[in-house]
Amino acid sequence: MKLHEWQTECLNLWAKNNYRGIVNAVTGSGKTILALTAIQRLGEAIDQDLRVKIVVPQTFLASQWKEEIKRRFGAASSDIGLFHGKRKDMGRKYMIYVINSARYSLARHILSDLDNGCAVVLIADECHHYGSMENRRIFDFYKIADKDAPYYALGLSATPEITDFSVLTTPLGPEIYYYGLDRALRDRIISRFVLFSVRLEFTPNEHYDYADMSERISLCLASLIKMQPELRGMASGLFFAHLHRLTNQDGEAASIARTVLNLMYKRKTLCHMAEQRPLCALSIVKALPAQSRMILFCERIQSAEILHRSLSEQYPKQAGLYHSKMADNARQDILDSYKHGAIRLLICCRALDEGLNIPSTDAGIIVSSSMSARQRVQRLGRMLRRSKKVKQIFYLYIGESSEDRELAFGLNATGNTVPMITLRYLGGAFIHTEYERLRGCVLEYVFNRRYDPQLLNALDQNIDLALLRGDFLLPEAVCRENLKAARFITERNYWASVLYIILARQGALDKSLNARILSEFFDRRGKFTQE
Repeated sequence: MKLHEWQTECLNLWAKNNYRGIVNAVTGSGKTILALTAIQRLGEAIDQDLRVKIVVPQTFLASQWKEEIKRRFGAASSDIGLFHGKRKDMGRKYMIYVINSARYSLARHILSDLDNGCAVVLIADECHHYGSMENRRIFDFYKIADKDAPYYALGLSATPEITDFSVLTTPLGPEIYYYGLDRALRDRIISRFVLFSVRLEFTPNEHYDYADMSERISLCLASLIKMQPELRGMASGLFFAHLHRLTNQDGEAASIARTVLNLMYKRKTLCHMAEQRPLCALSIVKALPAQSRMILFCERIQSAEILHRSLSEQYPKQAGLYHSKMADNARQDILDSYKHGAIRLLICCRALDEGLNIPSTDAGIIVSSSMSARQRVQRLGRMLRRSKKVKQIFYLYIGESSEDRELAFGLNATGNTVPMITLRYLGGAFIHTEYERLRGCVLEYVFNRRYDPQLLNALDQNIDLALLRGDFLLPEAVCRENLKAARFITERNYWASVLYIILARQGALDKSLNARILSEFFDRRGKFTQE
């Protein structure tokens, strides 16, 4: 398989660093191919039996790696071992571990292979997970192994954000390569998409409860800072770490810290469970093409279940639910159903955040999230199938909450690479001031030239659809190609409507073949046509 330029550069640096290092590359840019090529090249470069150890954070990733190894190396299933849950294979050339099972076994297995005269390469997938006190036990072998032992390592991550990064750089090596979202988009390695930030509002009761909890939190924090002035001005991460330490102590300060954290959790729950979230998500699904494949991310299992029920009622046998409380086989069945097209709507929680290889998704809806906006956008970016069509990512947030500030900070980090459209969701409708102005221009233009109630109604409905589909951002030439290639009347009417919006955006309504475009809405008898 031909490598991308960045992968070739990265592998050369890895080899120069004695085959050790951490690669920080945006999700979907080809880290798995990079790792498999690294294994192959290392095996060719050394004169020793090479044992491959791969550690992953979740079970489904282990299965994914196994299939990739079989495909790339033609390895037999008997050469690939899995180590998780009740399955504990041993002594295979390729061993894939899930972190929960690897903590107390992987280090021992690596030492055993080294003692037996084998070389070992450790692939740490999503390595930012392995810096905690518990997970870093997988690196205990490094304290014991001979410094000259034939041990090699490659850490893979899109978000290496842990408190003490040195716990990874010692056993894995330093960060040797960074490949960001901007460059991946310029190189056309990940799919291009439009990002919609959709502002929602609390109901009056939710607004009251949120404001009440916020006020109580402020009062508690003021009291706590008086007791412990060193908290003033402390960075957010250190501040919350200090609060958590206080909760394990006695006294008034500890009691206040517990109250603050409890109120913050309740306030966040209120935000995640806001009534408008599932309603808005359902409106988006309705607006996108009926064949669109979508992943909808929720932060809490309860909210995912509510959304799944709503979508299942609206789209029977088209929606599937995936979360960490489901049995492994049930989760795998849902993933398989989505991958093979048996369902087209996948509602999930954070269990699906990282690593899943689903290239055939058309749109992603971040219904609720506690992660940074940029992290979630990067993770969804890999799932958007490449084509001439504009793909969509929708990020829903409550404008009256701290999510508003977090969204602005997170999305500004994407720079100008990703087009972003800001919307408000009010009364079941999506509002964009400039788009409404363009809509008005188009409707007035058509009204003045050929009044027909059905025509105006169809235009208005299609203009609604074009907003959430992002098609109005297409180049005029691409839109005209789509109009020419349309097979059905409704499809032709839609692209004619989009073309009007594009021309209005360019200020060119009076400069194009508009009579011809307008005629697309009528049959040869001059009557408005619909299917």
